[in-house]
Amino acid sequence: MPEPRAMHKDAILTNLSLKYRNDAMIWPLIMPLVKVNKRSDSFYEYNKADSFKLVDDAMGPKALANEYDWGVAEKNYSVKDHGVADWLAQEAIDNADNPLQPEIDTNDFLNMLLDIAQEKRVAAIAFAAGSYSSGNKVQLAGNDQWGGSTDDPIDDIQTAIEASFQRANTLVFGVDAWVKFRKLPEILDAVKAVAGASLRGGMASGQEVAQLFEVERVLIGRSRYNTAKQGQAASYSRLWGKHCAALYVEPNPGIRTITFGVTFVESLRATYRDFDGKRGIKGAHYIRPAWNSDEKVIASDCGYLIEDAVA
Repeated sequence: MPEPRAMHKDAILTNLSLKYRNDAMIWPLIMPLVKVNKRSDSFYEYNKADSFKLVDDAMGPKALANEYDWGVAEKNYSVKDHGVADWLAQEAIDNADNPLQPEIDTNDFLNMLLDIAQEKRVAAIAFAAGSYSSGNKVQLAGNDQWGGSTDDPIDDIQTAIEASFQRANTLVFGVDAWVKFRKLPEILDAVKAVAGASLRGGMASGQEVAQLFEVERVLIGRSRYNTAKQGQAASYSRLWGKHCAALYVEPNPGIRTITFGVTFVESLRATYRDFDGKRGIKGAHYIRPAWNSDEKVIASDCGYLIEDAVA
């Protein structure tokens, strides 16, 4: 009798395929979308000092109230276009075996490329010293970096949160900084005092750290990108550096709100398609996801950067 393997010819599995994906992108939680109607325009910023005046509100029985006015300034935005594309032969669609779905897979792939580029742009802003007001940043070095002999991670984070003009509600860690921070003895001792702290595996969770510092969320930048040029061997690096930022983020920015930064968008992400019957025997489909955006810091004092938090 033939061997069992001789009775079967290998075929493609229809219930399994392998595809590497980046970890969840965090850019929308840092610089949320603001939909606009024009590619460029202005928006109003209320004069900050006006809202914090200590005024003389005393009035005599027949006196008029002291009068105080307020003002606004104009700021501008201007979106830039972003898009990637590919041609997909109709023959590839017709001949694809399960579980491949060439149209869906192509669109998914191209959208992932747009996400990586957008995450990179926001990371470059959120972790840049130039994005913050003077005095709202610190660069750690040597033994002052987390894990060093003179480090003070709790004070570093607390200072960052309270230095944000609107108290920070979001902590953003590059994964390298987070991996060390969550195991620091000072952090583990502190979260032990928090009700329900589990410290599974001797590490603090994002939820426990958020509860400790009384912020709404802790975000970890874990995404990677291929730094090699086209045609060279792949080399992967993290999109987020070894830093930490404390930010005040309004999830739904609108009129009379404040937030560290926003992403102005005139055209939301969409996939545009065309067909060219002259390509190949059966023609080819042109698939292009595209959108436009302007990532802009609009309140630089509503954040604080801890640069080079770890070595």
